[in-house]
This record gives sequence, structure tokens and C-alpha cells, in this order.
Amino acid sequence: MLGKSTTIQQWTVGPLLCGALGISACAPARPPVTTVSRTEVTTVYQVSTSDASPYAPVELQLARDELDSARLALDAREYERASRLAEQAVLDARLAEVRAETESARLAARDLRLRSEALRDETIRVSTVYLPPSSPIELRLAREELDSARLSLEVREYERARRLAEQALEDARIAEVRAETMSTRLAARDLRLSIENLRYEAARLAALY
Repeated sequence: MLGKSTTIQQWTVGPLLCGALGISACAPARPPVTTVSRTEVTTVYQVSTSDASPYAPVELQLARDELDSARLALDAREYERASRLAEQAVLDARLAEVRAETESARLAARDLRLRSEALRDETIRVSTVYLPPSSPIELRLAREELDSARLSLEVREYERARRLAEQALEDARIAEVRAETMSTRLAARDLRLSIENLRYEAARLAALY
């Protein structure tokens, strides 16, 4: 009787053991566990966030768009429009530089301001070459005063920049009235608008500092 019991146990345990081994063999292999260091995680995060900073002021994007439009206007030989757009890009880039919350945003705004100033100076130079000979003397004076006001603004002499801009504005208005041709009148009007933008910026910064 004991022999039969032993035989039954052998026949029962054998297939069960084989089945268990078969199931474990068919189970999918688990992927190896990879350990990622803290340094690697930090590096990936820095790379993914380096291209777009959430702390960049909105004026930075405005300045980029205005600078692109100024380049297109310069290519089309619309010199006064290019000068006006470049001037606005300079003002917005300055605001972005002041309002930047990170060093990378501040450096981007500074680089954009320098490129906008270079384009603005180029458009002024080109438009001066094509200025009609019958333009009033006040138009030339207004340009020189505007350049002086810009320099004062660069060295943070805000009150002096504001006074120079006021004088340039008066001369631009006189030039607009005395213009003998439509092109000269438009040049004086565009110059007046650029001066008004700079005067506003100088007055704003003078009140802040």
C-alpha cells in the first residue's frame, strides 16, 4: 500500500514541477534596471530649458519682431520706416534688458539692443545720403540733437537726454512745416515720431532713477 502511495506522489509531483518550470521559462524577461545619477538628470533639465526661458520679458519678442520688420524695410529701401522700426526695437530691447529676471534673458536683450542700434544707425546714414537738397536746416539739426539724446540715454544721463529730445522735437516740427517736398515732409514726420519715442523713454527713466 505504501509503495502505491509513493508511486502516485512521484507521478503527481513530476508534472507539476515541469509545469512550473515551463511557465517560468515562458514569462517575459524583465528589462535591466538602469540607475540615472542626479548629475545626468540635472544636465538633461538644463539642456531642455536653455532654449526657452519663462522669465524673458514680452518686450524681448516685440523687439525681435520690430528688428525683422526694420530689416525688410531697409531691403525695400523704405529708409525712414526702417529707422522708425529700428528705433522702436531699441526701446523695447532696453525695456527687456531692465526687466529681465535671469542673466541669460538680460544678455539676449543686450545683444538684441546692440543689433537694433547698428541697424538704426545704418538706416539713418543711408537716409541722410538720399535726403533731398531742399530740406530745411532744422531737419539736420533735429537729427544731430536726436543722436546726442541717444548718447545721453546710453550713459544714463536721462534728464539731459530728455532735454535734447525736446529740442530735437521742436526742430523736427519746424522742419515738417517748412518742407518744400512731400518726401522731406515725410522724413521730418518720421523723425519727429522717433524723437517722441526717445523723449518718452528718457522721461520714464528719469522718473525711475
